[in-house]
Amino acid sequence: MKNMKKVSPFAIYLFLFSMNFALQAQNSGEEIFKSVCAACHTINKGRLVGPDLSGIYQVRNNEWLISFIRSSQQFIKSGDTAAVAIYEQYNKIPMPDNRLTDEQILGVINYIKVSDQNVQGVAMKPAISNDSLAIKFSSEYVPEGRALFYGYTNFTDGAAPCISCHNIKDQSFMGGGRLALDLTGSYIKLGAVGITAIIKNPPFPAMKTAMINHDLKEDEIQAVISLLKSAGEQKYYSGSPGSAGWIFFGFGLVCTLLLLVHIYIFYDRRRIP
Repeated sequence: MKNMKKVSPFAIYLFLFSMNFALQAQNSGEEIFKSVCAACHTINKGRLVGPDLSGIYQVRNNEWLISFIRSSQQFIKSGDTAAVAIYEQYNKIPMPDNRLTDEQILGVINYIKVSDQNVQGVAMKPAISNDSLAIKFSSEYVPEGRALFYGYTNFTDGAAPCISCHNIKDQSFMGGGRLALDLTGSYIKLGAVGITAIIKNPPFPAMKTAMINHDLKEDEIQAVISLLKSAGEQKYYSGSPGSAGWIFFGFGLVCTLLLLVHIYIFYDRRRIP
């Protein structure tokens, strides 16, 4: 009891303050992970768009993780072999840059550590196989998906049609937006699980803003993914850009020839005798 009396109120306050700060950092890390990272990563649930982050702090130090999380592309361009290897392994899908402070990133890392501790002794849940979803995302939903993608049918909650920002090569002459990536090969790269995760929790700033209060329904996601699956499996999709360009080039060439023939005939009739 005498020793307890020697502890100053300031020391007690400092201890409680540090504990409160630690809890806030943990909660902040959880919030950031769920709002920023969960679209592409899991903890102890298997691979999604990117790797499962369980135990990542044991493989890479904090300095490396901070650099990669803040700007993976800049880090890759610096020539870091580990960063390049991850980029290659996960289909060269770029991770968006994040405007997170060092403290916020460390909070996320701490949240991953705590999550690992909470599942010790529990078997890791296997990742969902895309093959098991083949029936759910089948050809019967492609027409509905095409109508939603091109805006022939409106999304229930008012989301803009996909063509506003994206393009797919599906033999359509409508083309599409160029603000974001061509989605023709998205199913091949990401699978149904990855695409669903991105739609439900967009990691890209422009998409995240566009989807505020415009969530897609499960049947709408099913239809859009079915279209993307069909587009990626088509024989005319080579996996490289420019396939549709040759169609427009040929069409333009035919129109030019017809115009020249028309001019020749018109000019021929007006020749001076």
